[in-house]
Amino acid sequence: MQKKYWLFGLMLWAVVACGSGGGDTTPDPDDNTPEPSVYEDCLVQVSEQTLEVVTWNIENFPILSGTVDKVKEIIEDFDADIIALQEIQSLDDFNDLVASIDGWSGHVEHVSGSSQRLAYLYKESEITVTQQPSNLYADFSDSDYNNAFTSVRRPLHIQIQHSSGMTVDLINVHMKCCDGSEDRRTRASELVKDYIDQNLASSNVIFLGDFNDEITDRADDNVYQNFIDDAANFEFATMDIAEGPSSGWSYPSWPSHIDQIVISNELFDNEISTQVLTLEQCLTNYAETVSDHRPVLIQLSTN
Repeated sequence: MQKKYWLFGLMLWAVVACGSGGGDTTPDPDDNTPEPSVYEDCLVQVSEQTLEVVTWNIENFPILSGTVDKVKEIIEDFDADIIALQEIQSLDDFNDLVASIDGWSGHVEHVSGSSQRLAYLYKESEITVTQQPSNLYADFSDSDYNNAFTSVRRPLHIQIQHSSGMTVDLINVHMKCCDGSEDRRTRASELVKDYIDQNLASSNVIFLGDFNDEITDRADDNVYQNFIDDAANFEFATMDIAEGPSSGWSYPSWPSHIDQIVISNELFDNEISTQVLTLEQCLTNYAETVSDHRPVLIQLSTN
């Protein structure tokens, strides 16, 4: 009988010993597999063979002390090539953000008196700046320009070259908001289009940012009708989004789709997709801790 119990105990020990090996959760120091991204289900797949451009109104950046870290994580995870930002409030926090993201550079346009600045962030491994950022219509004493764009917020132009050799001119805007400013946005749209027509007529152009207006309004009430009417030369890459369900719009609290991307005809055949990144599906308090706007991304082929 004693031998029988001894054999039973030995068998039980063997079962426990073998079973415990399969449940070992001790980290392997040699395992370099990256942790899954928090935003894995909210982002798009990117490639070194494509150009990914984002416009993102980042709401008085930073709205909270922890916003910088969250934005850093988002940028690292969605790994786009260049991001046009609106509403940079703190220059120091923007510079800290740029310094914290390995392999990225940035530029924020500081205009005296402005608390909502325009900026660019770009990935150095894929983007070379071939023309430094500069304000269009930079005469801040001109009443026409001041009325169209506000006295401190001008379109911010940059020219870049992708690692593929493709060169693109970007014009980043934050148009005057709200009802009653339609005439100002109309004039701003006219000025931007005039600049492109006169200076970038044969260039790859992306005109993007917070347009602060719908592009689906009637023709007689659409402040961006001048671009829509010139369909041979320009296309709202965001038109399908604007005409789609409100759940996919860039400004969900209104809701409305006011963050736009326009491409010139040189890029019509390069567009792969344009979409709004619904980051709140992966970060439930996104609107309270990051921004009230969702980023909008366009992916372009570079061949």
